[in-house]
Amino acid sequence: MKEVFQNAENSSDNEKQRNVSEEPVGAETLHKIDVQRQMLQKRNWNNESDFFRACFAADAEAARASGGIGTLSEKKMHSVIKYFIEPDASKHESRVGNSIVDVKNESGIFEVQTASFNVLRKKLPLLLISDCVTVVYPIPLEKHIVKLNAATGEIGKRRKSPKRGSFFDAFFELYKLAEVIEHNNLNILLLLVDTDEYRLENAPVKKRGCRRRSTTERFERIPVALRGSILICGQQGWRTLLPTSLRTEFTSAELAAYAQIPRKTAQTALRVLSKVGAVHLIGKRGRMNLYSSKPAQMSE
Repeated sequence: MKEVFQNAENSSDNEKQRNVSEEPVGAETLHKIDVQRQMLQKRNWNNESDFFRACFAADAEAARASGGIGTLSEKKMHSVIKYFIEPDASKHESRVGNSIVDVKNESGIFEVQTASFNVLRKKLPLLLISDCVTVVYPIPLEKHIVKLNAATGEIGKRRKSPKRGSFFDAFFELYKLAEVIEHNNLNILLLLVDTDEYRLENAPVKKRGCRRRSTTERFERIPVALRGSILICGQQGWRTLLPTSLRTEFTSAELAAYAQIPRKTAQTALRVLSKVGAVHLIGKRGRMNLYSSKPAQMSE
């Protein structure tokens, strides 16, 4: 399969970053990273009580309106996830080398990303040299939308969005981490979160030849409940994303059907899963690529 990951792989800057992140490390550093990963894997990432406490802690922080690094423009979702990872606020916004990371504790470094992963592409290679690094990505499972009138402040009715989130939604962002996705020190934590999304409804804008239409923009996302999680460490972790009812040999169309996701999402997921070695291209079924989820030596 021809990998179609970001053009950045041809960039000299990214090549330098990759070389830096692959420099050999000492036995002491390797032991530290191993201990960090063990702590990470021991944690119950489905603990709803911990998540509710994190919501309260984030509310308290917002009420104090403290002005430390990263707090002035911090959104509620980002703040809650940080407190869920680490209740001790003194371990938030920690300096590691020349970077500020969201959380640094005994389980390593955590980077919470609620939007595009592009901002991590320059940051991760240096962090991965000497620490276990976990990228945390919250995915709205059930979403309710509330519109706020920007002029009057009036709150509209709360309505349920017909869209339902999936762990597979993360692959559109994971796709952007081609340079580091296979790194031994990188982990991915995906969280399914019920969310209230507040949107600002602005005054109608009239364009020449068009009717006046109101425009809306996302103002804030409020996490309501934790509904599930997957921690990905190594190839076996990636394979847990595949539906258990899926046959070991399958096409992108079959993955889409079993996972109940769009075909485009399945194709993007397979590019990432092939990159990390969780699935392998083994031939064709008709005109479609045929993949296997067996380890490479077993599928040959």
